[in-house]
Amino acid sequence: MSVVVYDTGMLIALIGQDRRAHTLHKGFVSAGGHVPVVPGPALSQAWRTSPKTAYAWKRLLAEVFVHPGARTHRPGDLPPSCLPCGTGLGVSGWQTLGDMIGAAALPPKKRPDPVDALAVLIAAVHGGGSVITSDPEGIEAYAATIAGCVVTVVRV
Repeated sequence: MSVVVYDTGMLIALIGQDRRAHTLHKGFVSAGGHVPVVPGPALSQAWRTSPKTAYAWKRLLAEVFVHPGARTHRPGDLPPSCLPCGTGLGVSGWQTLGDMIGAAALPPKKRPDPVDALAVLIAAVHGGGSVITSDPEGIEAYAATIAGCVVTVVRV
């Protein structure tokens, strides 16, 4: 199953009304299939409570699945649409994430970023997909740590 995962850069672009980010997002949503996935920590990195962005956040969160999802859903939350989204990550998944962070050949002066690694891992457990990012080098470095990982990187 191919999935689209948004990293923090994509969220910032969407909330900042970046035209290219909105065009990509609308295309993913209208295509049907798996809804775009947002790693929970990416949401935390991008989130700022503000009246200026409240509507944009409300609209965006209605069209994506935040991973890992809550065990109980509130009205308006999207339910998990597949097994990887429904089960989240177990201890072995978090250990794999740590191994990815330790093994990634990141560009010089780039710090390890668990959120980028998580975006890649989410795509990998879905059997492959795309990570929409403002940091393609980091995403590619994490994807290279998983044998057979088929992750397409799309820069926003």
